Amino acid sequence: MESLFEKGVKHTAHGLNFYMTYFDDIAKLLPREAYCFIVGGWVRDRILGEPVGYHIDVDLLVTCDPREIAKNLAQRIGGSYFEFEKKGLFIKRPTIATVVLRLPPYKYRFDFAKIEGKYIEKALIEDLLSRDFTANAMAVSIDDVLSIGAKQTIIYDPSHGIEDLEEGLLRPVSLKNLEEDPVRILRGFRLAVEKKLTLTEDFYEFVKKKKNLIKRAPSERITLELFKILRTSESYKVLRDLYDHEVLQTLFPDVERWKEIRDQGEHHIYPLEEHVFKSLEALEKVIKEADLYLPIEYLKKLGTLEVLGEFSDIELLKLSVLFHDIAKPHTFEIRNGKITFYNHDKLGASIVSQYGKVYKWGEDATRFVSRMVEEHLRPFYLRESLSKGQLTDRGRANFWRDCEDIAPHLFLHAIADAIGSGDDPSQIDELLKTINDLINYKREKLSKIPTKPLLNGEEIMKLLNISPSPLVGEIKRALEDAQIEGKVSTREEAMEFVKQYYEARKNIF
Repeated sequence: MESLFEKGVKHTAHGLNFYMTYFDDIAKLLPREAYCFIVGGWVRDRILGEPVGYHIDVDLLVTCDPREIAKNLAQRIGGSYFEFEKKGLFIKRPTIATVVLRLPPYKYRFDFAKIEGKYIEKALIEDLLSRDFTANAMAVSIDDVLSIGAKQTIIYDPSHGIEDLEEGLLRPVSLKNLEEDPVRILRGFRLAVEKKLTLTEDFYEFVKKKKNLIKRAPSERITLELFKILRTSESYKVLRDLYDHEVLQTLFPDVERWKEIRDQGEHHIYPLEEHVFKSLEALEKVIKEADLYLPIEYLKKLGTLEVLGEFSDIELLKLSVLFHDIAKPHTFEIRNGKITFYNHDKLGASIVSQYGKVYKWGEDATRFVSRMVEEHLRPFYLRESLSKGQLTDRGRANFWRDCEDIAPHLFLHAIADAIGSGDDPSQIDELLKTINDLINYKREKLSKIPTKPLLNGEEIMKLLNISPSPLVGEIKRALEDAQIEGKVSTREEAMEFVKQYYEARKNIF
């Protein structure tokens, strides 16, 4: 290959630093004349000496058809294959062929793209120089990594990424590259926290002047970067940085109004913006210590919902905490001398649903976050009832009927919310007692009560000779409550209850 390197942009290292067993599989699938380079984050993290972790992402450049290699790799290792087209005037690698392999708790992702040119080394350098940050603009040849002389593996480093890493810097390859793909702004903030690197001043200047460019980026790519941020163990730091540099507000305009609420009233000691990030910080710790708060059967439910192919409900839980009070500025009122935010939960759920549609989180993910926002006050209402001795079995059962599928998440959300509100130890203890009370009720009492109403909607309408209406739903719910309270236990009793309830309510409707 033609040599195009200047002094200082080509290094050698032992290839075993970059090795993984799946590279053997990839090498066997390459046509004899093809080249393959491992680029980006895998190279960066091995140079940094980072642990591999549970989420392994590897970017590869090949001189052959990336789709063919990826399809064959998926078949060979038992992974799933998909491909997508990157759209944009300046996109260098428009077709990405991806293989995802799940071996819980590990998840591997291999992204293949094509590199073209008469001189392969020149094409490689041009590709690396088109990337986001110097730390990500390095490559090694898969042949070098796997060869007998692997100790002399060449690291291609045309933008001096190794030097920047040695100085602890995360530097854009060029500001032009950021402008051509502004989603890289999100990636920069994430990598700086994740890898404990310092972003250079030119990056911050660019963000200050051109952060609005990110609104032009495809929503799917914004969401992918956002969820990668949420997956990190210190997502609150990244999100706080995005907020402080007004990037979060650019993507989610309602966030701009957080700063309006300096006083949240009697249940909070922090302004709204501080409360949000303190709650997020608390949540990171609460998730790590979830076994202190939840029994094993609830812990097993965490992380089981698959989101966008590589994320889970843990990311959605964090997203719900980020947005749980998003409607407070819209609902701020002073009533009888008290600060109130009536219905901020319901309005917040609606706002979040709109963001989910705009950024294409997917129906299940959008519904999950929206419901979390709408129900996030529920544990606190129950805490108040329990502390006053007013929590009834009906109230407990209603909680499980409405929230059973998201209960573990609501519990963790509430604990983080309480910590982020500045609740004192006695209030936190009351919340934990409430959570235990609800769990014990479900185990000891609710499990023995028939979960389905003794009469369904059609049977109620036939019995009463009425047409579909809101009254039918009300009667059905009242029957469920009567079953829970032990007032009704047979079909005959249910029929009598329904008739009496209808007689008492029919004139209102």
